[in-house]
Amino acid sequence: MKICRYLLIVLWFIAFCACHEKEEQMQVYSELKDVHQLVLAEMTLNKVGTIDDMTWDKAKGFSQHMGAFVNKFKTGKRIGVYSYNTYLQAYVDLGELRTGDVEVDEENKFVKITLPTIHTRYIGRDLGIKEEHLRVTGLRSSITPQERAEVKEVMNRTLKAEVQGNTEFSRRLEMEAKNKAREFFTLLLKNRGYESEITFK
Repeated sequence: MKICRYLLIVLWFIAFCACHEKEEQMQVYSELKDVHQLVLAEMTLNKVGTIDDMTWDKAKGFSQHMGAFVNKFKTGKRIGVYSYNTYLQAYVDLGELRTGDVEVDEENKFVKITLPTIHTRYIGRDLGIKEEHLRVTGLRSSITPQERAEVKEVMNRTLKAEVQGNTEFSRRLEMEAKNKAREFFTLLLKNRGYESEITFK
């Protein structure tokens, strides 16, 4: 009878621990999933462009060639240097978590989390361009708002093409985001009394 009683107590304890572990696992999973998108890293990409007088070799069409011809006889200098920023962001979408991605070992106070893939995206660009240098002397004409708008568009197109053609930008951003995610979740779980292992899909 005593053996049966002890066996019942052991079975109850095992069932209680398993149930508690499952509850803790679901709680950690729910808390993470409720965060949705967690931004982990950002990057600023800078592009510089210049505006100067039209030269003969750059001219297209009759009007530009005529302007380039006249510019050869003007005195003074005309140059504007402008900079422009585009912003990238790396984030993890915790809404993509599945219940199997969170494992809680209550006995050893250990949590293993397999996070979704890191995503990168453009989050915007400067509304205007920043004037770094401007020099217009002699008979040279002032730089127009239209020229500034055109050089901004050229910088934007060039920068996007450089980013798309060079995976180094996104690779560096993703690596930084993964390091930040590991630090963040390790500290979060440590404060709750758990050691942890953080990996990515």
